[in-house]
Amino acid sequence: MPRRISFDESRVRFAKQSNFTKDRFVAFLDIMGFKDRVARNEHDDILKELEIFQSNISQYVSYHREANIQIALFSDSILIYSQDDNSRSLHALADITSHIMMYAIQQEKPIPLKGAIAAGRMTCNQTKQLYFGQALIDAYLLEENIKYYGVLVHHSAENYLKNNDFHEFRDIKAPLKSGDISHYELKWYDTVIIPNGEGQKSVEDCLANLRLTVSDEPRKYIDNTKNVIKNNAQQA
Repeated sequence: MPRRISFDESRVRFAKQSNFTKDRFVAFLDIMGFKDRVARNEHDDILKELEIFQSNISQYVSYHREANIQIALFSDSILIYSQDDNSRSLHALADITSHIMMYAIQQEKPIPLKGAIAAGRMTCNQTKQLYFGQALIDAYLLEENIKYYGVLVHHSAENYLKNNDFHEFRDIKAPLKSGDISHYELKWYDTVIIPNGEGQKSVEDCLANLRLTVSDEPRKYIDNTKNVIKNNAQQA
């Protein structure tokens, strides 16, 4: 017969679980063209690429060890989340996300990403691989509508930008599937990556290489990204 759980034991278990549920910032990134990449390559080759990719992007978290930002990678999605919703954590999450965006597109086989940042109550339990909350839903739904390789800010996180000095973001007319709409974006393309042995590639060169791998509708993402970056340079 199953042992009954006492009221005090229930409170302890709830307290432990509540440690995973907090007000956070979350960035949800989508790997573009992942299904086609899987279909055209051997499974083991994709696995190796993902293992290397995960190992390399994890190093950016170590630059902000004090903020305790966490990353989870599953299939074609990357989840980056903070442990609270203070300004220091948002600065750290923004910097980590920018480095991941830049690193991904500079690969020999570019990995174009798009995503969104939201804020709110969310449960993140790495041990049980349990991630859910309105913040994740908000970031996912906004990401789905983005039509360039960029990271936009959901309105749940926008107030934090207005009340603090966040040079990592700017207000733009962002290319969405429903048209150009005002949103704050993460200026990931201004990120400087420490050059490797081959040297650092410019974003423009990366987009040019990416252009040779796609046709038709996917090229619209490239055109929109180039326009966003160009407009940023003109305003600087």
